[in-house]
Amino acid sequence: MFSDLRSKLIAAFVSVILLSLLLASAAFVFLLRGYQTQLKLRQLEDIAVPMSYQAQLLERAGASPEQIGLFLQDQTKDLNVRILLLDPEGIVAEDSQGELRGQRVILPSNPPTAGRLAYSLSYDGSENLFLVVTRVRPTTPFGERFFSRAPTYTVALAVPQQSVASSWLELAPNLSLAALISLIASITLAVLLSRSISQPISAVTKASEEMARGNYDQSITVKSGDEIGRMAMAFNAMAAQVKSSHRTLRDFLANVSHELKTPLTSIQGFSQAMVDGAIQDASGYADAGRIINEETERMRRLVDDLLYLSKIESGQIPMEKLPVDLESLVAACVGKVDIQARQANISIGVQVSGLPLIRGDAHKLEQVFINLLDNALKHTPGGGAITITGAVAPARRSADLGDDRHSLACIAVHNTGSRIPSEELDKVFERFYQVDKSRARSSAGTGLGLSIVKEIVQAHGGSVEARSESLNGTEFVVHLPTIS
Repeated sequence: MFSDLRSKLIAAFVSVILLSLLLASAAFVFLLRGYQTQLKLRQLEDIAVPMSYQAQLLERAGASPEQIGLFLQDQTKDLNVRILLLDPEGIVAEDSQGELRGQRVILPSNPPTAGRLAYSLSYDGSENLFLVVTRVRPTTPFGERFFSRAPTYTVALAVPQQSVASSWLELAPNLSLAALISLIASITLAVLLSRSISQPISAVTKASEEMARGNYDQSITVKSGDEIGRMAMAFNAMAAQVKSSHRTLRDFLANVSHELKTPLTSIQGFSQAMVDGAIQDASGYADAGRIINEETERMRRLVDDLLYLSKIESGQIPMEKLPVDLESLVAACVGKVDIQARQANISIGVQVSGLPLIRGDAHKLEQVFINLLDNALKHTPGGGAITITGAVAPARRSADLGDDRHSLACIAVHNTGSRIPSEELDKVFERFYQVDKSRARSSAGTGLGLSIVKEIVQAHGGSVEARSESLNGTEFVVHLPTIS
């Protein structure tokens, strides 16, 4: 019956509203019932007082009980009440409805207070009646002379007990109308409220279904800052991340296929030439074997780097947390590429001293700086220079090293003669990304060096950034948290 969330929400809201209205109505009727009963009796009292005066005036004028009864009966036509005329013994002399004439009624004992009108209530069990009785006494000298003696007859208003008890039902139509209006307004509000909840959830559901079909370009309009709005923002962030990951995976597969295609083509071509007899002399076989070996080695390095990068990203490669002297580490890395730099006529300057110790894996960090130096050597023209500088940045919090604030050791590797366009600076750490596409095939690297650098630095709780200017060249800066 309630197949969707919106229907369930509306049903739940309406149920709560109905229950609240029922409880409120029951409490209101309980409180109103006693008040309406007292109000009804007050109204009867207001009628009984003038009736008693009129009966006394008629009796004073010498009217008989029948005449007094006829007068009172005429009054009941307009007032819609039942009037009894009682003699001093409590016998009903006249009854406007004629049913109790001649019967005895026991009047309540309630003597009046001087100067006030007094009344009392009595219940006749046989007739289920309320009796409203008034005894009027003179309160002024004129009244004492006019009413020189007490009246013989007593006027009593008789009303059914059920009529008095159910007097609150007179308000039932108005109460019902108010309840109906409240119910309609509440249901309308429930529908609007349920729609405000169900629509964003429905949008998230539809967008999720589209993503399941492979359409990752999804975004939900955020209309509020509550939990539903935050859910929509979280979904948009997730969708953007999934879209980016899918694009990265697609580009990665395309790049891997492209990187493997060339060496495989070379291996296949030379091996086929050897099989077909196109190569006949020993030197030809030697050249073909050398090329096949080089292309195989290149594929091996590519596969090894991919596996290594994947293990770093997944945390499968443990990182040691030992004190590391960056000055000694940088000096060792420069020593390993010094011969290559001399052969390319490139000078390397080191200005790293006084840096505090860091906590990390010396072998992995050595790979970081070797990769940065190797990248700088590839893009520095002959006669150029590579400069390595060190500095300490202000303290900051490190999520990987706890809540303590740590200063940053900053190592910058700068090379002259090359420039990275500003729009490509954020892309240089992507896998297989080449700023100079013409050098992609001639480069001996796998295109994963900077990606490995970024992952190792981040595993140490640091960061790496690229800077480039047409006049000053390109610089890669590694930020690593220090021990203290």
